[in-house]
Amino acid sequence: MQSKNKSIFLRQTIFVLFIGVFVFGNFAKAQTKRPKNNGTKQSKSTNQAVKKTGDKVRYDANADLLKAMQEQVKIVESKKDWTRFNRQNPAAGRNKIRSAYIAQFTIEGTDAMIDVIIVHDSSTDKFYEIRGFDFPRPFDALIWIHDDTLQFDQWINPQRGGRYQVNLKTGKVVAAGYLQSGKIK
Repeated sequence: MQSKNKSIFLRQTIFVLFIGVFVFGNFAKAQTKRPKNNGTKQSKSTNQAVKKTGDKVRYDANADLLKAMQEQVKIVESKKDWTRFNRQNPAAGRNKIRSAYIAQFTIEGTDAMIDVIIVHDSSTDKFYEIRGFDFPRPFDALIWIHDDTLQFDQWINPQRGGRYQVNLKTGKVVAAGYLQSGKIK
């Protein structure tokens, strides 16, 4: 009788362990796809970041980061048909001529996802890619500052990231700095 109880206990333990690994594995995979929203939530009507009470995101402009990003970030006309990719966080410019969104696709041969910021110019019906980021971390919070200037964040982890402004007319990064999120005490 005692060996039967041990056998049932062992089966139950293995079953619970299997279910736990399966559920946690799917949860962890979903969390690595896009980091936490860093104390912001997305407004359903505008898709703009909205601060929650008690949350804080500190932005520190950095001249060294700006110089480095000006050297490596490029805006390139794209030959791909970006209309077939999953569009996330769309943002239209005030003049409605340009729109930007994040296109996600898998890296060939892996399960890893990569984000690309795409800008569509409706007056010429051309697509542009913002390239030059060294690490494939997700982008977030696309906002048009002016008709030609797009601002976006790239979070390295849920607490730290970078905020960049790119002028599409000149093709240059015009502002760059570090972000840090946390609770206001």
